[in-house]
Amino acid sequence: MYSLLAMMAFLRADNRFQSVIYRLGGEKHQRFISVYLAWKKLVGELLAERSHPVKLDNNVLFVGVQNSAWMQELILLKTDILKNYKSQFGEDLQDIVFTIRTGHRRRK
Repeated sequence: MYSLLAMMAFLRADNRFQSVIYRLGGEKHQRFISVYLAWKKLVGELLAERSHPVKLDNNVLFVGVQNSAWMQELILLKTDILKNYKSQFGEDLQDIVFTIRTGHRRRK
């Protein structure tokens, strides 16, 4: 899984690479990969530049955030993010947990 996340961190996935990423992730990680690739659409470009999904475990999405200010913004928008998720994927998430992650990668 680590190599998949490393590849996703350095590679902007467009349609050419998505099938490769899904194959590398295997069936177990399909849902997480889908969320990871849709993150910008779920939260918007500004917040996507300052946060990223870290893992999806027992229907709880864990999201790494650049700092406490951006984490507060995401917490305030949590209900909207959950609604966007349901709209995008047709299913509910139980919760979203935001954590501050140092060394956050920057998306270009």
